Amino acid sequence: MRKSAGILVTALCGALVLSACDDGAPPITPTGPARPAATAAVASTASPQVQARIEAARSAYRAGNFQQALSEAQEGIKLDNRNADVHYLAGNAFNQLGGITPDAGTRASLFQNAVTSYQRAIELDPRKDEALTNLATVHYQNGQLDDAQKRIEQALVINPTDATSHYVLGTIFLQRSPGTAGETTDKAAKEFEAAIKSDPNFSAAYTGLATVYLFRADFKNALVNAKKGVDLRGAQQDPFALWALAQAQCGTGDTANGSKTLAAVLAFNVPDARFRGEVQKLQAGCK
Repeated sequence: MRKSAGILVTALCGALVLSACDDGAPPITPTGPARPAATAAVASTASPQVQARIEAARSAYRAGNFQQALSEAQEGIKLDNRNADVHYLAGNAFNQLGGITPDAGTRASLFQNAVTSYQRAIELDPRKDEALTNLATVHYQNGQLDDAQKRIEQALVINPTDATSHYVLGTIFLQRSPGTAGETTDKAAKEFEAAIKSDPNFSAAYTGLATVYLFRADFKNALVNAKKGVDLRGAQQDPFALWALAQAQCGTGDTANGSKTLAAVLAFNVPDARFRGEVQKLQAGCK
């Protein structure tokens, strides 16, 4: 269970967080120290031409056309290199393209471009907490947990009630956890609970909290939260959310539903052989 739960966390953070942050956040008053005036960059206000590119990039991104979103953002950058929003949107597009690219070298290049774009957005607008949050997800996907935690904690200083940021920090703590009850696992639980408090419909936060309970071998509470996460997804189901539910069902002795859920997980044909092996192992014992 420990290894498979870790795979669950990795997949959730890579696939879900980015979709929650495609728009600009409302104006934020930073609570941390400001950068010295002599070195701070000043973001520009979007001209009508740049704003048109921003809207086109957002529209393409929401439609899942990440290459078109990138092209629109890059055109906006050509028009105004000092606009934080177009750099942020370029970062989102690079990030999503990296997440779906099978070639390791191309993926690494896309993620590096995402890092550069987010850093530029933050340089231009240090209050842009959504750029810090998504930069943290890139570091997470690259296995750079220290950098990811640093960036997400900076985002939470700026916007302490942001559900997505709490969720990302929870996944970082869960990835650091040894897969059992303990201080790091408790920290993960606290962050997932904070995400749910800020957004009671944040399905992945329930799945993350269910994973905490799986680590604690508390299958009853794992089942409650895993089911909530799955129910909130509706028709847009995710194999890793179902995997948490299956583990909870099997752990509570509900082997009939556990077997059905495991079959649904395998039907997604997730390419990760280790993940499929864990699912099949539980399937053999959940009878």
